[in-house]
Amino acid sequence: MAVSFRFARRPWRLLFAALLFFFTGYSLTRSRHEAPKVPSHYYQKKTKSFFPPLRSSGGSIEPDYCEGFPTQLLENIQVVLKTGAGDSPKNKAHLSTVTSCINNLIIVSDHDEKIGDNLVIDILGTLPASYGVNNTDFEAYAAHKKQHAEGDMVSYSQAGWKLDRFKFLPMIDKAYELNPKASWYVFLESDVYFFWDTLFRLLDQMDPALPHYIGSPVAGSNDRYFAYGGAGFVLSQGLMEKLYPAKPGVAAGTPSNKLSVQYEQWAKEDCCGDAVLGYAILNSTGTRLEALYPTFSGDELKNIKIDRDRWCVPLLSLHRVGPDQMEQLWKWERTRPFTQKPFVYSSLLAYTHAHLRDGPVREFWDNLSEMPVPNDRPAHRDANACGSECHNDPNCLQYSFSQTVCRHSNYIKLGNSVDKENGGQGEFTSGWDTETMAAMGFKFDENRNLHDESCVEANWLLPQSK
Repeated sequence: MAVSFRFARRPWRLLFAALLFFFTGYSLTRSRHEAPKVPSHYYQKKTKSFFPPLRSSGGSIEPDYCEGFPTQLLENIQVVLKTGAGDSPKNKAHLSTVTSCINNLIIVSDHDEKIGDNLVIDILGTLPASYGVNNTDFEAYAAHKKQHAEGDMVSYSQAGWKLDRFKFLPMIDKAYELNPKASWYVFLESDVYFFWDTLFRLLDQMDPALPHYIGSPVAGSNDRYFAYGGAGFVLSQGLMEKLYPAKPGVAAGTPSNKLSVQYEQWAKEDCCGDAVLGYAILNSTGTRLEALYPTFSGDELKNIKIDRDRWCVPLLSLHRVGPDQMEQLWKWERTRPFTQKPFVYSSLLAYTHAHLRDGPVREFWDNLSEMPVPNDRPAHRDANACGSECHNDPNCLQYSFSQTVCRHSNYIKLGNSVDKENGGQGEFTSGWDTETMAAMGFKFDENRNLHDESCVEANWLLPQSK
């Protein structure tokens, strides 16, 4: 009887195993072919584009890249560019691309000069003389002024780079002094690229009368956070009014109110000006950073990570963008096919991964895949085997193969070229799973033109108070 009972149960075990296999396979198939979902810490909101298409973008004549730029919004938005006199190639590139359409631009540096039609303010010259007392980091400023006055070429050493941290507090002071009625104050640097449409859509959703300090978070001292200068950051009118409280008979921005006066010692003692600014804002107003990473991104173009969570997240800034790359990216952005959709992380793929129209593999290229496949897998046999295993893994979006090592990643990155000599290490192949990417929305039509139906609405980040 016992034997008969055991055999009688076996079909149920087989049926259970078959059902489990079916639902597992179904789940994996759906995860590969479904578009990314909205994570819980995001929200969706319909926003409008502020940029009409360029009328002349399709011809052989160089278009007017500022055509249609919503300069009327700058009546309420003050943009400030922080740079250095030693950044001449960066400054020239930035002023001819990203900030070329900003008609109220304030430029601050460590030297008074004129770049084209733009006047540059020596913001360090607005600081009290006490900044130079017992401050070896500030000695380079006097040396630079002497070299400029004598017509010599200025050599910018590590000591000169340390001057940059002293620009943050007076930069805020000067922005409020020159334009105390702006609704928003936007700060960026000469190697930071801004997608203006993303910024305008974001600010259109927020109340400038409230105290806002917005950017990409960096952990500082004593459990405090600050906005990373290399990603750009934004301050609201409501915050400025708390930083510079009105006093009867005293104009806003007078020396007694200036952050550069109140927090001089902090600026001397800390390594980083963006950190001191964050601490000063918290100390003066109690306002904490509203963290909006990865929309505010301090990442380099080659390192930008595009995965399922970020696929529909708006992208606002990039860091360490060189002059040539800045010009190329600006021209591409302003002349790409017009769409009402927000510019999100996956939108950038049309620029960084346009090469995929010619095939899913690049030789002597490192796409910065990081996760080695287990040693006992056939993926390490060659690049084809590595790519096949990536394709069969529903989480894998790209792979790389070099020195008999296969690496997979659940994100998409651009990466960088590899010298064909590369120390005699042999092949270095990178590939992307274009079938999975197509299922997510990145695909080419029969004419090899990009066709993206994803992200009709963006997944906006809910600000995280830091």
